[in-house]
Amino acid sequence: MPKYRVIPGTPQHTYMLARNKIQMYGGGFGNGKTAAMCVKAIGLAFDYPGSNGLIARASYVKLNDTIKKEFFKWLPPGAIARMPTTTDNTLILKNGTTVNFRYIAQRGKKTADGYTTSNLLSATYDWAFVDQLEDPEIQYKDFLDILGRLRGSTPYKGNDPTMPMTGPRWLGIAVNPTANWVYTKIVKPYHQYRATGLITDDLIHDPDTKQVLIDIIEAPTTSNAHNLDADFLQGLRSTYKGQMYDRFVLGKWAAYEGLVYPEFSRDMHLLPHEEIEKILHANWRERSRYNGIQSFDLGLVVPSCYLIGFVDELSNIIFVDGFYRPSSSTAVDASEIKALQQLYQYGIEFSDPIWADPAIFKKTQLKGMSATTVARGLSDEGLFVKPGQNAIENGIMKVNGYLAIQPIGHILDPARPGPRMYFSDKLQFIADEFLAYFWQTNPNGERIDRPIDRNDHAMDAVKYAVSRLPDPSTLVYRAPAITPEHLKWHELH
Repeated sequence: MPKYRVIPGTPQHTYMLARNKIQMYGGGFGNGKTAAMCVKAIGLAFDYPGSNGLIARASYVKLNDTIKKEFFKWLPPGAIARMPTTTDNTLILKNGTTVNFRYIAQRGKKTADGYTTSNLLSATYDWAFVDQLEDPEIQYKDFLDILGRLRGSTPYKGNDPTMPMTGPRWLGIAVNPTANWVYTKIVKPYHQYRATGLITDDLIHDPDTKQVLIDIIEAPTTSNAHNLDADFLQGLRSTYKGQMYDRFVLGKWAAYEGLVYPEFSRDMHLLPHEEIEKILHANWRERSRYNGIQSFDLGLVVPSCYLIGFVDELSNIIFVDGFYRPSSSTAVDASEIKALQQLYQYGIEFSDPIWADPAIFKKTQLKGMSATTVARGLSDEGLFVKPGQNAIENGIMKVNGYLAIQPIGHILDPARPGPRMYFSDKLQFIADEFLAYFWQTNPNGERIDRPIDRNDHAMDAVKYAVSRLPDPSTLVYRAPAITPEHLKWHELH
């Protein structure tokens, strides 16, 4: 058996001593969070004999390839009564404890309302551990569902007076810094509380006692240097720079404080592609088509980005498809654009122009024996192209306005607030750019009003797409008329 060394004063030691309802371990790659979580889970399996525990990851493959292997690395083989099987991924220990290895995202199965479900079923757990909660397959609802299943009351048989006498009803989490709902709903409120003492609605706390119910331990990769090979650390230092180094090595959530579009989140702005197709088909069945919206940013060595979408009756902008790759020729780009237009012509009307990078109206290319512009080349292929808005600050302000959460209702769930701009989950490159698009800093480390000019091709395409759309602040939303109660007296007759 390998030896797990817990050195006093290290983040691993702090995590082992955490006693709150939720115990999150975050930080840089290789900082020992998964190993620490597995070792702590094994301790609970022994100290609460007969308990029912959960070890979870987003998908079946990730579960078996990562945390399940790590768990068995530290589990004494002599404690095993029955190993998991391919049909029943459940471990039973000789002391009666059951360890359920489960994935959170269901594989290809859907509920009646069309949403995928996890395979956690309706079990009651005494303790649970989830690895890499930030995985895109995991949503905030999954986090709440797991918390709701921690209802076990198995007696404690250890000799530590700081441990709960039953349960323990703990949720352990390992997470890498990512600017999605994990940051906005869990980490950011906790950081704000630690810095100011402010208790917000999102902070996980007891509303009566105001006691915070979560511990967050954060550590850089180097905190686990005693368990890592020197060349691993050397490789990280040599390949990760700037914000990437802050995020993946130092494990800083604050790396997201300089985002150009802080409103964006995968949970809020990405829609399942099949849900967008349902919206288009429903409108088509009513013999109507939405107004199309298109944009194009040219790249030869770097990626070109083309986006296709529509604007619905409530002025929501929904980007449904596109491409993201270097351009080989104008003819190839035009062919792919026309293929996407044809794919969605049943639900989208493409009468408006493709709003494009103004530079393509000046950038020349050879066509036969003469030179022409890229814009003219696209026009010759039958595409209607016009220069998009290139004012950086104005474009960013307008896009941020459409991304902002407003009280008019999310497109898939009108009961909760939502933005005015959405993207198909096919367009993962959009999310990748949104979450890596930062303001520049001056020599003093202060942010300036100019984005970093790198990996911003999708960002430019989004900005061009809203060139001729109204500013979201000018959109008017009328609430349904409600007759006051004092005017309803005549209805009794």
